[in-house]
Amino acid sequence: MLLRAVSGQENVKPLERSIEAAFKRPFSVDGQDIRVTALLDRSQSILSGARRVIAPSRDAANRMARHFTGLSPIVIPHEDDGAMEEPPPIPLVNGTVRVCVAGAIGLHKGFHVLLNCARDARKRALDLTFVVAGTTIDDQRLIDTDRVFVTGPYRPDEAVALIRAQNAALALLPSIWPETWCLGLTELWRSGLRVAAFDIGAPAERIRQTGRGFLLPLGLAPAKINDALLNAARGRSLLPIRRASSYKASH
Repeated sequence: MLLRAVSGQENVKPLERSIEAAFKRPFSVDGQDIRVTALLDRSQSILSGARRVIAPSRDAANRMARHFTGLSPIVIPHEDDGAMEEPPPIPLVNGTVRVCVAGAIGLHKGFHVLLNCARDARKRALDLTFVVAGTTIDDQRLIDTDRVFVTGPYRPDEAVALIRAQNAALALLPSIWPETWCLGLTELWRSGLRVAAFDIGAPAERIRQTGRGFLLPLGLAPAKINDALLNAARGRSLLPIRRASSYKASH
């Protein structure tokens, strides 16, 4: 249900009903309980009264336009990806491949994706480890796999230095929801890492535009994710990984 719901091809009204049925209770927004349909109606009223609505990515703009009648958001990215220094190619690794995951990793940010990848790496005795530059909702469960190291929290100005210090070959963005921009992706690129992510939301849009990584099907099995990461660092990937990019943003 969740995979289908965030695929970008959802039918809006059945999706609303599915969310209502799944939660069986109102959401809490600004300290008040409100049902999904009421929240959408309220948002429709607010957005319809705006002089203009701005979205940071085309994906976010398209999703908003599907949910709200008469809405045509203007796309203004938070940053110019084209002005960023190009990260180097994924290095060829002969030994253990270290993969960096950055940020505060909760359920929607792919905690269970990371946990299951770590468990698969241990089960199959893969030459693969993960390091979380940041925190998660359950650090100990990850650490108990013996395949994950967690640095702990950091200040925004420490992000790039902390990520670089982990000496990872590449990064994984395990988020399972359609991010509207993703500052974590920016930090990983600025740290010199190419990024694997699911083909959903703004991260997929940005990776596709710049070629600074590769995309995985949403819902891909943990073993397949690990295989793709290892193959990318062994130079055997069949996925499109451009070595360099001449991408320049055009707004």
